Amino acid sequence: MSVVAFPAQPDPPPLPGTAGSTTAAAIERFLESRTAATTRACYAETLTHLAAITGPDHSVAALTPEQYAAEMALRSRACPQPPGSTE
Repeated sequence: MSVVAFPAQPDPPPLPGTAGSTTAAAIERFLESRTAATTRACYAETLTHLAAITGPDHSVAALTPEQYAAEMALRSRACPQPPGSTE
């Protein structure tokens, strides 16, 4: 019996606005989109920590789901959302 390898899947295209984006640039764009000062401050604390771990010049496309999940878990403990919040 012969074994045939499955063809490799191409890498998915980057999300719109992230191609070549660094962690620091993405964080800046995201924080600018938040309207509530308290929300911005809380996200800034968490995302600054993410940038410190990965490096500010780290490619957004290279961040792993585990890195995001760890930082968002930190955020949810540090800055819980009030019921009904949309930010």
